[in-house]
Amino acid sequence: MDIDLLSRLSTEVGPSGFEDRVRRVIRGLVSDYADDVRVDNMGNLIARVGDGSFKVLISAHMDEVGVMVSHIDQRGFLRIVPIGGLDPWTLLDKELIFMGKDGDVVGVVGVDPPHLRKEKPPSKFEELYVDAGFSSRDEALKNGIMPGTPGTFAGSFRQRGSVVIGKAFDNRVGCTVLIDALKSIRNKVGGDVSLYFAWNTQEEVGLRGINAVVHQVNPNVAFIVETTVAADVPTSSEDVWVTRLGGGAALRAFDRSMITNPRLLSVAIEVAESSNIKYQVQVNPYGGTDAGVIHMYGTGVPSLVISTPARYIHSPASLINTDDLKQVEDLLKTLLLNIDVIRSKALISE
Repeated sequence: MDIDLLSRLSTEVGPSGFEDRVRRVIRGLVSDYADDVRVDNMGNLIARVGDGSFKVLISAHMDEVGVMVSHIDQRGFLRIVPIGGLDPWTLLDKELIFMGKDGDVVGVVGVDPPHLRKEKPPSKFEELYVDAGFSSRDEALKNGIMPGTPGTFAGSFRQRGSVVIGKAFDNRVGCTVLIDALKSIRNKVGGDVSLYFAWNTQEEVGLRGINAVVHQVNPNVAFIVETTVAADVPTSSEDVWVTRLGGGAALRAFDRSMITNPRLLSVAIEVAESSNIKYQVQVNPYGGTDAGVIHMYGTGVPSLVISTPARYIHSPASLINTDDLKQVEDLLKTLLLNIDVIRSKALISE
């Protein structure tokens, strides 16, 4: 587990469609460990290990939720629209960092102080404005900020023991897991197997980047590494927790985009139990992942989502337990080292 790497990726700026900085970091870390590395026109980074005919896709999306400047008024205040699933209230009085043409610019989502407030705080995106300290529209433009400029939370990264708090854990945690897996097992998978590690783009705006990946790879089986909702907090009853911190790797059985291949899920549970890897089965009544696209490709691709539980995703600060992260890392590597078991038990042959 590389917490320093997670910190580096988490604090990088990379909303959907603008993942270049994140990709550059990852590419620099994995190029020496793969047989082939390429970037496609969607910005996906694909690293291949091995040259066998049985293709295993392991993916994690690089993008994070964010915003885009939609308008600048004459006094230099910015209006914004969401990139991905963001609730307006998560932005109130928060710092945002914008990827300006001439460098990053930090602004704050303005909210009247309580003693001046006459109405409830804004609750819609069209009511929000960002104050970057500009005195005019021209000053904003001169600083490289214009309609179309992307931005996201200006988050921090903190650790206390097994507790880690930071932004963009969805899904820089998954990106970190893939890097660890590639480096750890690149010389341990042989035969007619090839592994395709994909750090893909634009998941948060509709599973877009993975479409290009799956067409290039044409996988036989896929593992999607994610960060998922942990709602084990005082405001939620236990029946809607979805996952909980400290419960181990989350194996998704169901969401709105996919019903997990039961044979593959069963094999994953068998592997986890035989390897003493802590896991929890997740039934998610909402949301979806890149698996929703992958599993329907071609004649069908058995796909499994393995997630690290996180509280408060899609906000300036999420919270994870590093014990859960380690279980995810261990389970993914163990599954990849047991591909023959998956081929014999999880794929339909009759």
